[in-house]
Amino acid sequence: MIEVQQARIRVVGVVQGIGFRPFIYSQAAKRQLTGYVLNTGNSAVNIVVEGPKAKIIEFIEAIEQEKPALAVIDSITTSWHAAAGAFSEFKIRVSQDESQAGGSIIPADIAICEECLNDISNPESRHHNYPFTCCAICGPRYTTIVDTPYDRERTTMNEFPRWTDCSREYNDPHYRRYNAQTICCPKCGPSFRLLDKKGRVVETDDVFVRTVELLNRGAIIAVKGLGGIHLAVRANMELQVRRLRRLRQKPTKPLAIMSPDMASIREYAVVPPGAEQLLTSWRRPVVVLPKREPFPLASSLAPDLDTIGVMLPYSGINRLLFEGLDDLALVMTSANPSGLPTEIHATTFQERFMQMADYLLTHNRTIYQRCDDSVVIPVNGHGLIVRRSRGYTPEPIETTYPGPPVLAVGAREKNTGAIYDGTRIFLTQHIGDIDGADTLGFLQSSLVHLRKLLRVKAFSAIACDLHPDFLTTRFAEELANSDQVSLVRVQHHHAHLAALLADGRLPPNERIVAICSDGAGYGADQTIWGGEILAGDASGYERRAHLRAHPMPGGDLAAEYPLRMLIGILAEHYSADELEHQLALLARTQLPRKERELRVAVQQVAKRINAPLTSSTGRILDAVSALLGVCGHRLYEGEPAIKLEAYANKGQSNPAIKFSIPVTEDHDQLIMETGDLLLQVWHQRHRFKGPDIALALHRALGEALAHVAITIARQDGIRKVGFTGGVAYNHILTQTIRDLIQSNGLELLLHNYVPPGDAGTSAGQALVARAQLAT
Repeated sequence: MIEVQQARIRVVGVVQGIGFRPFIYSQAAKRQLTGYVLNTGNSAVNIVVEGPKAKIIEFIEAIEQEKPALAVIDSITTSWHAAAGAFSEFKIRVSQDESQAGGSIIPADIAICEECLNDISNPESRHHNYPFTCCAICGPRYTTIVDTPYDRERTTMNEFPRWTDCSREYNDPHYRRYNAQTICCPKCGPSFRLLDKKGRVVETDDVFVRTVELLNRGAIIAVKGLGGIHLAVRANMELQVRRLRRLRQKPTKPLAIMSPDMASIREYAVVPPGAEQLLTSWRRPVVVLPKREPFPLASSLAPDLDTIGVMLPYSGINRLLFEGLDDLALVMTSANPSGLPTEIHATTFQERFMQMADYLLTHNRTIYQRCDDSVVIPVNGHGLIVRRSRGYTPEPIETTYPGPPVLAVGAREKNTGAIYDGTRIFLTQHIGDIDGADTLGFLQSSLVHLRKLLRVKAFSAIACDLHPDFLTTRFAEELANSDQVSLVRVQHHHAHLAALLADGRLPPNERIVAICSDGAGYGADQTIWGGEILAGDASGYERRAHLRAHPMPGGDLAAEYPLRMLIGILAEHYSADELEHQLALLARTQLPRKERELRVAVQQVAKRINAPLTSSTGRILDAVSALLGVCGHRLYEGEPAIKLEAYANKGQSNPAIKFSIPVTEDHDQLIMETGDLLLQVWHQRHRFKGPDIALALHRALGEALAHVAITIARQDGIRKVGFTGGVAYNHILTQTIRDLIQSNGLELLLHNYVPPGDAGTSAGQALVARAQLAT
């Protein structure tokens, strides 16, 4: 006699919004099982099935082995019961609003699939040329979700009742649009309008055909997409790209571009191993690729850089912009002035920012959560995330360390917030630099929304940066005070170290050596750190080595005008008169007030007036950039160092150039004497080619960092050495450090899922706070 039983199954992971319930339905129907499946409010999936036990076991195995491509299953729990005989068939039930924590989440926005693209291209399809076409396995998710469980009535598509054909497909498990929450067509979905500069509707039979015509003529079009508004212009029109830069007031920052396919990308960029997989993945990030020379697009897209940020279309909106376009690519950059979040409201854009565009292509669907394009740099065979946003948020970082909920607010630049719930760290989308009320408000609202989706009732601790003047620190202080929970202040580079632990799923008490290299971080001694080698774990650290701290005449002005940093370093070796004489020529081209400003900066160092000390790796690279005439005025974060790397990539190894960094000891700390390195570059600057010097400088710096880290690891019996911080995006330094660490038999830790730069510090802060709660 066949044994009939009931199994109650709970599936936790990324299992909502990706066609998981239709998959479960088909597997159950295939085995003639009865029961039901439903989404839960904490974004898990509950299943009840009845039938022969052998068939149920087979069904459970199929869930694990044949799951949809986008599904991520963290756990499947099953309890067995006597069959109740209460079901005559298998059904997909209305979602259940559970409030318990510890479940999974909805997925990030998913790029449009090939089948939906085919529908858009097919004149016989009702989705022909319809930009919001999607199905159960593609389309917007996080940007539309108001609450969980993920059903249409809790998304911004609730404003658009389904038409008859859409309802039929939505309710029929045999269609690929079954339970596709954002399903729509021209008869029932959002619609587009094209507006001119004065807000008047441009009358046309097809707004996309008209938009492409305008793009072909050189117009700058603001395009409301899925997660924000972009500015689009043809990428091979030099004058128009320069015009866009003037209107955006971003004269040199590289602009991201979009191409319709890989063949177009290969016309102007080199696609290294692994990069195509990143470009064509369902995440569709911007991928930073080497330029192909001669570069056929506008030179002002990425001035003085040897790379270009590229992405493929991720929505029907994007795809229709290339129908009939006379170009390989479109500039596709966020339509927000510096210091403000990406704009999502068409009316606000018209009122405040319409001067940046000639036309606005807009639609009437609400963007509930703004989400910038993610940015990834392929480094040595894998991708380092620069900006973690669309396609990644709110996918969690999995750890092995359970505990009470913790909130982290990040630092200041390129910021994200984080919620550590259970064993997972959830990062917000990219927020940006927290310098004012707009971005701080964006951070606050993003954390509130994430907390709501995760059903977190209370936090046990709030984590922030050690810097007392950051707006994020003040926000954390207020929140901890109002919630009456612990405030954990985390040193900036300790957060970077902890982010490596979280990224690698290492135990929080595992000691590692971390090379922490970036532009600036508030140190425990109240100086500016940025070239640190720490030994420690999530609960604590020791600063075992660092670059020599040099004065920054003018404070932050030394970051904006890197010649000032060079003055601070060379002041250790030259008198004031000698400095003024030696640097006069560079001052005339790099400082706004030329020799007069040079004299003031020299005196600031000599008298220690507004000349704070910094051990920053970024500032060393900036100083060399100024010395070699590569970049004398920083107009975007990291510009001098980024351009110096591009300059070094043109260089060749020259054995005659022998740079080295002496290492001294002071109070049990190893000091890398970078002043000596700069002096060597100063003396050799006229003997060798500039790019060769830049290449040798990078390698000498990487070798020094690696050798000192190896020394510390051996002293402490540590087997893992990590490289983190914003400088970890540098290919040359990463490769140099990798080769030395691995050749010495140690394991190198690099980032995979958490950004190495400041966008990842919130993850590290959260882990440190969780570890301190446990002590």
